[in-house]
Amino acid sequence: MKKNLIPMKNLLIAITFAICLIFFFINFSWFWGVLGTITSILTPFFIGFLIAYILNFPYKFLYTKAFKKMGTKHKVLLKVRKALSLIITYVGLFAIIGTLIGLLIPQIISNMSNLISKFPTYISSAQETINSWAEAISKMDLPFAKNIDFDNVGNDIVKFLTGSQDLTKTVLDWLQGFLGNFASGLYNAFMGIIISVYFLIYKEQLCRQVKRLAVAFIPIKYLPKIYEIVDITDTKCGRFLVGDILDSALIGMIMFVVLTIFGFPYASVIAVLVGVSNIIPFFGPFIGAIPSALILLLEDPWWCIWFIVIQCIVQQLDGNVLKPKIVGNQVGLSSFWVLFSVIVGGALFGIPGFILGTPIYAVIYSLIAKRTRNRINDKGKIAQEALDFNVLNYTKIAEEQKRLRAERDQEKMEKLKKFIHFGNSDDETDKADDEQEIKEEDFNDKINKNR
Repeated sequence: MKKNLIPMKNLLIAITFAICLIFFFINFSWFWGVLGTITSILTPFFIGFLIAYILNFPYKFLYTKAFKKMGTKHKVLLKVRKALSLIITYVGLFAIIGTLIGLLIPQIISNMSNLISKFPTYISSAQETINSWAEAISKMDLPFAKNIDFDNVGNDIVKFLTGSQDLTKTVLDWLQGFLGNFASGLYNAFMGIIISVYFLIYKEQLCRQVKRLAVAFIPIKYLPKIYEIVDITDTKCGRFLVGDILDSALIGMIMFVVLTIFGFPYASVIAVLVGVSNIIPFFGPFIGAIPSALILLLEDPWWCIWFIVIQCIVQQLDGNVLKPKIVGNQVGLSSFWVLFSVIVGGALFGIPGFILGTPIYAVIYSLIAKRTRNRINDKGKIAQEALDFNVLNYTKIAEEQKRLRAERDQEKMEKLKKFIHFGNSDDETDKADDEQEIKEEDFNDKINKNR
C-alpha cells in the first residue's frame, strides 16, 4: 500500500495558511489600520524600552563600578545599591531635561512666535523679489518665456508651496496639527519615562521570562542562532543608536553655543533642528541645514552664508573627531551601504526607518557576511584561489574540480568493490561449510553401517 506523500496534518496547515494569506491581502487596509492602532497604543512601551536601554549604560556603570564594593560584606546593602544606582540615574536624566527646558524652551517659544509673526512679511518680500526677477526675464524676449504669465509667478509659487493663497489660514492649520502632535508626543514621553523605570527595575526578571518562552516554544537547534542575532543586534544596533544620540546632542549644544556667541537669530531653533536631524545618517546634516538656512535667508542673506560655513566646519569636526570617538566603528558599513540603508529604510518606514535603517542593515550585513565566510571556508583552497582575481586561472580551477570528482568517484568504486568482495567471500565460506557438513554426514553414515 502506498504511503501518503504529504501527511494530512501538513496539508491542513498549508491550506489554512493559504486561506489566511488570501484573507490578509483582501483586507489589507483593515489589517494595516489595526496594526496602526496597536502601534499607537504600544508607543509608550516602545519609548519606555528605548529610554531604559539608553539609561542602562549609566545605570550599569553605577551598579558595577561606582558602587562595586557596596553589599560585599552585608547582603542587605545589595538592594540599597540597586536603588541608589537607579535614583542617581534618573536624577541625572531629570537634571538634563530640566536644564534643557530652562535654557532652550523659552528661547524656542520666543523664536517661533517671532518667526510666525514675521512669516507673512517674509512671504510678501519673497513674492516681490520673485516678481521682479520674472519681470526682468520677461523683458529679455526669451523663446521659452512667451507662454508664461510673469505677472503672477510669485503668487503661483507661494500657492504651490503652501497650498493656499491664505497664508494665515495655512499657518494656523499647521500650528493646530503641530500642537496636537506635540501634546501626543508629550504624553507618550511622560508615560515612556515611567515605564522605563519598571523596565530597569525588572530587567533581569523580564529577560528570564523571555528566555523561558524562547526555550519552551523554539526548537533547541535554532536557539544558538537566535542568541547570536540578539548579540549582534545589541552590538550593532543598540550601541550605535546610543552613541549616535549622544553625538547628536553634543552637536546641537556646539551649534547653539557658536550661533549664540556670533549673535545669530533663531539660534535655539536652528540648534535643535541641526541636533535632532544629525541622528539620521548621511542625510541628517542636510535635512537640518536646509530649513535653517532658509529661515536665515529670509532674515538676512549674509546670516545664511555664514551659517552654511559654520555648518560645514561643525560637520567636519563631527565626522573626523567626535563621531569616531563616541560611536566608533560599530556599524562597519561603507558609505554606499549607509546610503542604501537610509534610502530604503526611510522609504519603507519614514522617520524611524531613516534612524534605524543603518544599524538594522548592519545586523543583516554581519549575518550574511559571516555565513558567506563559512561557506567559502567549507569549499577549501579552491574557493580561496577563486577569490584572488589577479591570479585567477579558470583552467586550473576546472582541472582541480575534475580531479576532486575523480577522487570521490574512485572512493565510491573502492567501497563498492569491497562490498562485493565481502559478499563473495561470505558465499564461498557458506559453500565450504555446507560441503564440510555433507562430508561429516557421509562419514557418520559409514560408521553406523559398519556397526
